[in-house]
Amino acid sequence: MRPIKTVAFIGLGAVGTNFAYFFHQRLDKGDVQIIADQKRIARYQREGVYYNQERCDFMYVDAKSKTAPVDLAIICTKVNGLEAACEALKSHTDQHTLLMSAVNGISSEEVMANYFLKQNIIYTVAQGMDATKTDNHVICHNIGELCFGAVNEHQTEAVQRIHEFFSAVDFPHHVKADILHHQWGKFMLNCGLNQVVAIYEGTYESIQQEGLMRKQMLEAMKEVQQLSIYEGIHLNEAEIAEWAAMCDTLSPDGMPSMAQDVKAKRKTEVSLFAAEVCKRCAKYDLSAPMNTWLLERLSAMEKAYSD
Repeated sequence: MRPIKTVAFIGLGAVGTNFAYFFHQRLDKGDVQIIADQKRIARYQREGVYYNQERCDFMYVDAKSKTAPVDLAIICTKVNGLEAACEALKSHTDQHTLLMSAVNGISSEEVMANYFLKQNIIYTVAQGMDATKTDNHVICHNIGELCFGAVNEHQTEAVQRIHEFFSAVDFPHHVKADILHHQWGKFMLNCGLNQVVAIYEGTYESIQQEGLMRKQMLEAMKEVQQLSIYEGIHLNEAEIAEWAAMCDTLSPDGMPSMAQDVKAKRKTEVSLFAAEVCKRCAKYDLSAPMNTWLLERLSAMEKAYSD
């Protein structure tokens, strides 16, 4: 397999801009591509994309153009843009391109498998960043990291190649021996943190102190922990505390992407979180009252600002 020299990003939200900026600063301009449709590219070039107040001089590539395949593609869209992103990447990848998803939840890799070779899809978790996007400006204090790993022995070499590439540019990352377990852990966190902060339109500080919001966050996480046992993942209660402690390291003024979506009156990713928990709990006749309430509340909020 060829070494990784070129990387493409699709999706310039808070997370995508955060990671794309990092690689843009460390690689030749032509080796970092931003895949987007012509309308978005025109807007990016006209209005600019800013990271911590610096205008990003990204190389934009028309999604419909046919270019040399990149070595690594990282999808950073919202869930409702995932399938379109996969379709767009088909013209910029080949059988050797490795793919990673920074999309939240536990199902994006399953969607990607409808478009790409399963062995090339490396299960990934984006975590620890506190990037906040307002219009075309992204502010970030903690870049975060990508955690990834092989789900079978056939992916071992691919994971090693990504590790070597990231290490060469000092990109924060961790290779996880059990990436599915870790992915479920992040899913558990998101179901609590993202949804609760979004409903109350708060910031990370809202759940960093004792009170109703932190209590509800932990209750939502507990429901995912119990579900994971039935799904064969077996998260434990100690992991709830570990993920909650990670929340306490985030910038108090920052907010998760779902809260940013509510603030901007955009469609949220509740389908990835509470809706997914409720759907899976129903298979096992499990109760998930907190996630049920979160689903109902977020759905009502979306309906109210979309009417």
